[in-house]
Amino acid sequence: MTVKEISEKLLQAGIENSLFEARLLMSHFSNKSMTVLLAEPDFDFISDRLEKAVKLRCGRYPLQYIIGSWEFCGLGFEINESCLIPRQDTEVIVEYALKTASNHSAVLDLCTGTGCILGAVLKLSGNTKGTAIELSCEAASVAERNLSNLGLDCTVIRGDIRQDLLLPGDMYDLITCNPPYISKDTLPTLEPELSFEPESALTDGGDGLSLIEAAIKNYSPHLKKTGTMVIEHGYDQSDKVAVLAEEFGLGADVIYDYNGLKRGAALKFK
Repeated sequence: MTVKEISEKLLQAGIENSLFEARLLMSHFSNKSMTVLLAEPDFDFISDRLEKAVKLRCGRYPLQYIIGSWEFCGLGFEINESCLIPRQDTEVIVEYALKTASNHSAVLDLCTGTGCILGAVLKLSGNTKGTAIELSCEAASVAERNLSNLGLDCTVIRGDIRQDLLLPGDMYDLITCNPPYISKDTLPTLEPELSFEPESALTDGGDGLSLIEAAIKNYSPHLKKTGTMVIEHGYDQSDKVAVLAEEFGLGADVIYDYNGLKRGAALKFK
């Protein structure tokens, strides 16, 4: 099987970046670098594992789960079906957070998943310690491994952010959160790959705002008066998030993604 053959199969399955994904799959299973594959476009590799992977991808099973890892903010993260796949749009959350983070900042990440936001913020700010909260025990274990692999000393708390899981005196300079914010009604209209990701990491089962409200309500008391809470949300939820923030004495600055859509909110005490 060649890269061209894989690409044609993926394209027939409706996958737009078929050539790029074909090279990634071939590189992963043949242990040939992307550079070598570019130089040897007719390289033919016979592998049952590769054929199975191509079949899975043609069924719209996520490429990231097949490979078992993914890059986020230039860092590698282990990933499996227990975790939401890190996406490039979420990198703008990290970029904003880094404007306020230092190597001495106390950082808390809610709904941590793979731990990619916390890991990137800490690693890129020169910090080594942080705290994360994750509902899924399986995802929490992945986060612990990822954070440890980055050389970070982090505590991952297993629990639901609908409750305050911290001690009264726990205070943070920076709180980040990428909660399940897709509305239940919108979920079936999205790309097929999302059906393989954990539903609890995508939607709250309602309008997508309940976990955002829980993050603000339960964890803004743990935000230092000079601190910032950075929350990712849907492109059409910005105004509603600003209203929620107002209820708890916080102002909201809009964070735009690379497509110019409202992707997040930076909350600060007035």
